[in-house]
Amino acid sequence: MLFKINGVWLLIVLEIVSLVADYLIKKASLQNGLSGWKPLAAGAVVYGATAIGWFLMMRSYKLVTVSVMHSFGVMALSLLMGLFIFRETITPREWTGVALGLVALYLLMPTDS
Repeated sequence: MLFKINGVWLLIVLEIVSLVADYLIKKASLQNGLSGWKPLAAGAVVYGATAIGWFLMMRSYKLVTVSVMHSFGVMALSLLMGLFIFRETITPREWTGVALGLVALYLLMPTDS
């Protein structure tokens, strides 16, 4: 049980690190042509660094569970970043996707039985 709790904390750290990479890549995409190559490269390095954490997560969880946890975490944090940092609007359809992602996460979480 202790590793499962640590797994949740590791997941949170990995999501925050992934969010930093997303931020760098979004900033790069807002620049003309290839002038944003530095934040793009930094974002790629940050993404690559998360591989060790995913390796550790997959030792305790099924691949499908890790994938859904990661997908939902990135989706939720990216949604917040889009809303509050980049001032993007979110459509009702996108909100529905977030809700369905949460349902999928609940259904795929391991049970103690």
